[in-house]
Amino acid sequence: MEMFRSTFADISLDALASNWLEIKKVADDDRFICPMVKANAYGHGDVQTALALEKVGVDTLGVCLIEEGLLLRSSGVKSEILVFRGFDKRGAEKILEYQMTPVVSTWEQVQALEAVADETVKVHLKFNTGMNRIGFNADQAEKLSAYFKKSKKLKLKALLTHFAQSEDAVSTEGFSAQQTKLFLEIMTAFSSHDLYFHLLNSGGIASLAEIKKQKLANHFLSIKKWGFRPGLSLYGYQPAPQFNDMKLKPVMTLKSVVNNIRTVQPGETVSYGCTWRATVPSKIAVVPIGYADGLHRLISNKGQALFAGKLAPIVGRICMDFLMLDVTGIVTDDDLAKWNDEEVIFFGFDLKNNFISAEIQAEKSNTIVWETLTSVGERVPRHYKGLAQYDRGLKIS
Repeated sequence: MEMFRSTFADISLDALASNWLEIKKVADDDRFICPMVKANAYGHGDVQTALALEKVGVDTLGVCLIEEGLLLRSSGVKSEILVFRGFDKRGAEKILEYQMTPVVSTWEQVQALEAVADETVKVHLKFNTGMNRIGFNADQAEKLSAYFKKSKKLKLKALLTHFAQSEDAVSTEGFSAQQTKLFLEIMTAFSSHDLYFHLLNSGGIASLAEIKKQKLANHFLSIKKWGFRPGLSLYGYQPAPQFNDMKLKPVMTLKSVVNNIRTVQPGETVSYGCTWRATVPSKIAVVPIGYADGLHRLISNKGQALFAGKLAPIVGRICMDFLMLDVTGIVTDDDLAKWNDEEVIFFGFDLKNNFISAEIQAEKSNTIVWETLTSVGERVPRHYKGLAQYDRGLKIS
């Protein structure tokens, strides 16, 4: 589609590849790694992200929805695709038709697969160890183990669980430690199966990096080759502020340009509700991006953006399609038209490598960086840059 508005998200595939290598360094061995590309790859574009990850050697990808997996398959993605959300018989048919791998969380899903499978189906089995969202409870482990031993259609490949508070996984007294202890008990019921086990999300991976640095060989994160399911860290942000061992690079830059700059006199107001009033003669930059593009209205009169290398406050209420910046003191001359099309960065890097973090916008929105990234709307085009070396068949060393 031809675009007529200079509002878009730059996606650095080189940064994505760099983050993948940082995650691989923590793995430090041949363990299962499933990068998560659900939710449109955390807002970065699932198809392009998946294809780029395949170029750097990824062979397994994780999605939530069957629909997400179907889109990847129809776009040429060849990797194994794990589908983490539940499914009925109709969904099971699509999973098998498009050669995806189901993550099974209920007996109903087991029965659906048995009903439609014509040949052996690989299955990952999810257990609830404290998240209390989806997954079998621990008291079902023996029954499930016996069932899969006898099943002629379903081949059990892996067990998994999900940390509810992964930022505490460094501690042997935290909730992650409790969950892992229960998971280890569940695993004993499957000792006669040849399986691998995955439970480390970005917080767990970052915790393992810290454990390795401290050389704590007997820590519960070190006693098994736990599989990885990186999400946020793959896209360049730490899952908690105490982590810094992985040198991550933000992948997305959300940007727009100045539409026009207006002079607002003392006493005049800006935007809906008249929530901001000028106290001095002010230069107000109008920028064609709004809450329909994913910038939460909550950051009205609180957020900031990079303009001409400096932070400029968002003033007035954010509109559906526009917002306004107070650029008084940055724009000092009367030739306001020359500032039209000046770049504005809401998170990421400007042309001179000045940086504003998506975490800042998340904090101002009273939310988390996961939501800030995934909120970037579909009508914001993604521009992909980098990984040219892979087009020539080269590898990152």
